[in-house]
Amino acid sequence: MDRFIENAGVALCVETRGAGPRHLLFVHGWISSRRMWYDVAERLDPRAFTMHLLDFRGAGRSDRPSRGHDLDGYASDLRRAVESVDAPVTVVAHSMGGKVAQYVALAPPPNLARLLLVTPGSARAYTTSARHRALALEVFGARARIERFQLAAMAREVPPERLERIVDDALVAQREAWFGWYDHGRNLDFFDRVGTIAVPCLAVAAERDPLAPPSRVKRDVAQAIPGCLYAMLRGTGHNVPIEAPAELAEMVERFA
Repeated sequence: MDRFIENAGVALCVETRGAGPRHLLFVHGWISSRRMWYDVAERLDPRAFTMHLLDFRGAGRSDRPSRGHDLDGYASDLRRAVESVDAPVTVVAHSMGGKVAQYVALAPPPNLARLLLVTPGSARAYTTSARHRALALEVFGARARIERFQLAAMAREVPPERLERIVDDALVAQREAWFGWYDHGRNLDFFDRVGTIAVPCLAVAAERDPLAPPSRVKRDVAQAIPGCLYAMLRGTGHNVPIEAPAELAEMVERFA
């Protein structure tokens, strides 16, 4: 079932699966959507979990406003989604969503119970070169180039339908979502504050991740957040939710 919640005039899609007592909120990364989590959600018991899958603004079935494609905008989307659940929530966040989740956890909604961060973005600023940005511009809107970009970030072969799903989501992602986060999100730094995060946390790295290497996840996330647990999945790349959904589902079940 899809429901739509409003965040300051922006309608956000939240797909709900299951009816269990434990609530999970799945948060996607850059140029992705809630569908990144389908293979994980299918492996979780719907009698044990209620699963909420969020589309950030500019992604999936959510509105496509020209504003808010930055750290504060996406954090407001996530905060609104957490607050819309009338129960304690474990946020399971991938990549960009992991950086956004850390930012929200600095001043968490009362019902934010846990964070499970999968190959997360760091709270540190990422430097961006003009050449790297130009390459991103070339990929935008080009199916074949998007597919090569996604494959370059992965270490395992995945079924064609999974790859097609994430390529489609990137292809239809709003232009402002591509470049707003690139220009106004990934380059923001709040690393000096992550030591104040007080909710239980698990950081999951991928052994062969070229975008969020295990050393960075361990140093900038697991060792920076007090009491944060750390795990590494061997033989996987950045897109863990589609590369290793069974292993990740087991981690979710144990942690939540």
